[in-house]
Amino acid sequence: MEPESWRVPVRIDFAGGTLDLWPIYAMMGGCLTVNAAVDLWIELEVVRGGPGHRLTSRDLGIDLAFDAWPAGPPRGLSWVWRVLDGSGAPPAALSIHSPVPQGSGLGVSSCLGVGLLGSALGEEAGEGLARKVPILRDLESRELQTPAGWQDYYPAALGGALALHWDGPAPRWEQLDPHPTLLADLVVFYTGKPHHSGMTNWEAYKRFIEGDAQTRQALSDIRGIAGEMARALPSDPAEVAVLLEREGQARVRLSPAVETDAMRAVRERGRREGWYAGMKPCGAGGGGCCLLVVKDGHRETAEAALRDMSLPPLDLRITPKGLHRLR
Repeated sequence: MEPESWRVPVRIDFAGGTLDLWPIYAMMGGCLTVNAAVDLWIELEVVRGGPGHRLTSRDLGIDLAFDAWPAGPPRGLSWVWRVLDGSGAPPAALSIHSPVPQGSGLGVSSCLGVGLLGSALGEEAGEGLARKVPILRDLESRELQTPAGWQDYYPAALGGALALHWDGPAPRWEQLDPHPTLLADLVVFYTGKPHHSGMTNWEAYKRFIEGDAQTRQALSDIRGIAGEMARALPSDPAEVAVLLEREGQARVRLSPAVETDAMRAVRERGRREGWYAGMKPCGAGGGGCCLLVVKDGHRETAEAALRDMSLPPLDLRITPKGLHRLR
């Protein structure tokens, strides 16, 4: 049987992370998250029929063959196995290649989950696939043994920039059209240090449920920032930069470990050289990638400075495409 080629984007998040954890958004009376699919692609090659099963990760150097579908997760590919097993239609062979490491803060494991589920079911991005996100959220909780958020899945399942409204049993999604000037001034760079967003969110979750006043105030601030971000993204790039900075500082109040030495160095140099407008960590922070807005016309200067600091900028743009089949 001929292999099928699929690819799925990762995501950046502008505001409102952690608020997608139940029952945080319910207890706060509804919340909002703003994020977007970007054109860094996880590639999947799927063979549907044939003898036995084979799972390959080109990046991890794992190549496993089974006479029958395994009853439990194999070492190194637990999440891959869990999603394919949950799909009810695991393929005969699957090969994965990701240009982005886990721990980047770009939602790699969640977006991979969308790619695995959709390709196993033969379903491309769209509302039908987005309606299946609760399956992935619950599988992730089983994998991590902690409560799981679900904002990271939707850019891969829908594509584009999104405002996700957490005001009911399932989110409402709203497509946003980012301002063209913002797209020209948006830079993502890797700090060189991975992070574990699931565990960072778990610590914030526990403190929120226990009633910690500082945690609840920081998340309330993030809730307000996310609402402003959804309004600013299509219309006001300068305000987006201000809101990114406010969101980043609110996350530092959640946990000082969110901000790394590399982030502080970027802020200090950018302000000194006149190209810095605003920045926040991608995902839960404490490493991984950062989302930076530079002042108009200063992108090349900022990217040169980041390279000089051994913090290479990633070549990416917001993409309207979610998971899709190439052939």
